[in-house]
Amino acid sequence: MHRQKIRTAIAGLGRAGWNLHLKPMVADGGYGIVAITDPLEDRCQEAVETIPECRAFGSLDALLEKSDAELVVVATPSNSHFDDARKVILSGRHCILEKPMSSNSVEAFELKQLAERNRVRVFVHHVYLHRAEHRHLSEVVASGVLGPLFHLRHEWTSYARRWDWQTLLKNGGGLLANIGPHALSIVLPLIGGEATVVYCETRNIKDAGDAEDFVHLVLRGSTGVTADITLSSATAVAGPRWQLLGQHGSLTSDGTTSRLRAYDASSVPPLEVLDTAAPGRVYLSETLPWFEREMKVDDGTPLVGFHENVRLVLSEGASPMVTLEGACDVARVMDLAKQAAARG
Repeated sequence: MHRQKIRTAIAGLGRAGWNLHLKPMVADGGYGIVAITDPLEDRCQEAVETIPECRAFGSLDALLEKSDAELVVVATPSNSHFDDARKVILSGRHCILEKPMSSNSVEAFELKQLAERNRVRVFVHHVYLHRAEHRHLSEVVASGVLGPLFHLRHEWTSYARRWDWQTLLKNGGGLLANIGPHALSIVLPLIGGEATVVYCETRNIKDAGDAEDFVHLVLRGSTGVTADITLSSATAVAGPRWQLLGQHGSLTSDGTTSRLRAYDASSVPPLEVLDTAAPGRVYLSETLPWFEREMKVDDGTPLVGFHENVRLVLSEGASPMVTLEGACDVARVMDLAKQAAARG
């Protein structure tokens, strides 16, 4: 049983505000939704009817002035995230911030500095860090079974035509802003070190607006590990979602089941170069002691959900699973990707 509910306000009751925040926070039981705001009156009315104890406000400014919320969810349109989060932080409230956290990394680091100065927490909704896929891949790499990782490929693909507000660049739309933060939040810890962008191409293939529905991004970490990322809603037949390449083996995964093929390097002799004519005029070869495994990405071990972690951080001093430093690094790499795409 929760000791005391966290007084929470939600700004924006669209897909994210309603489905990704309000519903799970009510289900969590540790949050008391005391205030909401949305420019559409019918959405506000629905919220008040669903949660009678919450009050509707005509704007975020009015909500911050008149409500006693201690935590505010910013789920407004993407191009409003920075301004709205800044208002919340300066009001002395903690903030849950939808992705992308800002339009650029300068704004992202400003939010970080403001949060530190005002001694409040900012939780960026990089929810995939709370899912089995991230845990599974991290554990495989950390186990050393593949040997040192040198390259990974990630495909986040589907096929669907879109014509909503997120297909317009003026609204902060496009796959880089919409899916990029999720993909990068997983990939960057896997490749390690500080990542640089080697190549980026963004294209609009079939959506109604001018925002990209295809992104091809290549990264290199300071550790030497490279990553090839494809974000696409124009891919009718998808390839493997993940492919991890290590010195002693590889893993492919569709996000549900992973298949691993590797060998124990300690069980084979070290190689020595033969700098003479090849015996028998054939390529040198050996039989390696390969072993193969099939693994479920979700092994049934309980996961700490995003809102559960936020509650534990605020009420019990737990460590946040999504760090503000990590979120700012995602914003930094997204800036580099935009610059590389602009250079062609």
